[in-house]
Amino acid sequence: MKLLHLKEGTIAVISKITGGNGMAARMAGLGLYEGKKVRIIQAAPFRGPLLVEDILTGTRTMIGRGIASHVEIRDEEAR
Repeated sequence: MKLLHLKEGTIAVISKITGGNGMAARMAGLGLYEGKKVRIIQAAPFRGPLLVEDILTGTRTMIGRGIASHVEIRDEEAR
C-alpha cells in the first residue's frame, strides 16, 4: 500500500521508499525513512498535499502527493 492511499488518522510504518537515492535522501531530510511510524493528519482536497505526523516525535510535515506515491507502507494495526 502507498502512503498516498492511507486514510486520515490511521497509523502505518514506512516499509520502503522507491524512486532512487534522491527520493530516499529527500524523505530522510524530512525525517521520514524506512521503519518510521507515521499518521496522515489531513489530506488537502483537489490533489493537494498531505499533512504527515511522525508518531514518535509529533513532528508534522507537508508532502506532495507525487512524493507520497513513492512511499510504501504497512498498516501498523495489522501487526
